[in-house]
Amino acid sequence: MPSYKGPLLTKNVERNGETQPTIVYPLLSFIIITAFMIIKDKERFGKFFKLLKNKQFMITLLGIITFSTWQLNATDEDNETDRRKRATREAILGLIIAILAYLDLKLAPFFIIWIVSYYLDK
Repeated sequence: MPSYKGPLLTKNVERNGETQPTIVYPLLSFIIITAFMIIKDKERFGKFFKLLKNKQFMITLLGIITFSTWQLNATDEDNETDRRKRATREAILGLIIAILAYLDLKLAPFFIIWIVSYYLDK
């Protein structure tokens, strides 16, 4: 066996408009398929509208959206800001999974995690 002791190199591709795959089509497909599954099942449809009519849920969701927007639009370029942005993305993913579980969509979390991990990983 050769005993090469050179530096360990990791290939890092700068992500820009040409190298980063677009998330629009997979995410749109996921939303359309999930919406169809909710609409065609009366029980899921009822649970979904029960959530939308729940004032506590909607106020909390508005707070989450506001907080997440504030965190994700932070302009500082330090390690702490990057950690907060990553934590916010993961928390949003957790919220989506919790809503999908509430609506009894058992396989949808796999696909949303795969799409987000593939297209939004930094």
